[in-house]
Amino acid sequence: MNFRIIVFALAVLTSFVIQSCYTPANIVKLKPNKEADKWFYGQALVHDSIYGVDYEIGFDKFNNDQYFFDFHISNKSNMPILIDPLQFYYIPYNAQMEPIIPEKVTAKDPEEEIFQIEKHLSRDEARRRNQLGISLAAIGADIATTIIVASDDNYNNDYIQRAVADGVHAGVAASGMANEEETIDLNGLREAWESAAIRKTTLDSNYSMHGKVVFPASPDASYIEINVPVDDQWLRFSFTQTMLPPTE
Repeated sequence: MNFRIIVFALAVLTSFVIQSCYTPANIVKLKPNKEADKWFYGQALVHDSIYGVDYEIGFDKFNNDQYFFDFHISNKSNMPILIDPLQFYYIPYNAQMEPIIPEKVTAKDPEEEIFQIEKHLSRDEARRRNQLGISLAAIGADIATTIIVASDDNYNNDYIQRAVADGVHAGVAASGMANEEETIDLNGLREAWESAAIRKTTLDSNYSMHGKVVFPASPDASYIEINVPVDDQWLRFSFTQTMLPPTE
């Protein structure tokens, strides 16, 4: 049997074996520990307030080892208040309501996330410019191989010209497509953090805001308690975490 066929068959078999090892992940849900104060399209919202500042919080989803919450905040006091997601944190508890780690788990910083995305976009732009240089080099390869072929009567040089030029162009095209897709994804992610997340804001009297707050997840926790500050006081929102096996 041809050696290349054997290698190909082994590669295909290995890929099937690897794929067969994957199992569907559990579905993570966080349910409020008290009756929902309001429902919004299937999402349970819990509410609390102090000093005229109202918070409504609802669990949205678990994705990529992160909790996504919807925060609705209203300032009904007569003073402006500072809303800073970096001051939001939760404590993960076990089934006996004991903290499972000594540290508080703080919300992710939207400004830092946006900054990191912009760094990646800057690198992508540098790669795009480098690819432009490679494209010019590919044009040079076309010219160079044409000159070589023209100066030699060996008909095999036709294949050399096509192989060199096509190889360079194919590599540039593939790299360019991958870079473009990554840039589109990063731009969408940056836009999501900029427009959908709760960001550090001075909330004036009689104004409201809403958006996403993202926390790193604690899959081993049985309960989590979210803490948000209002001046010198704290509002606390408790949730029970459940792991649901995926349906077959």
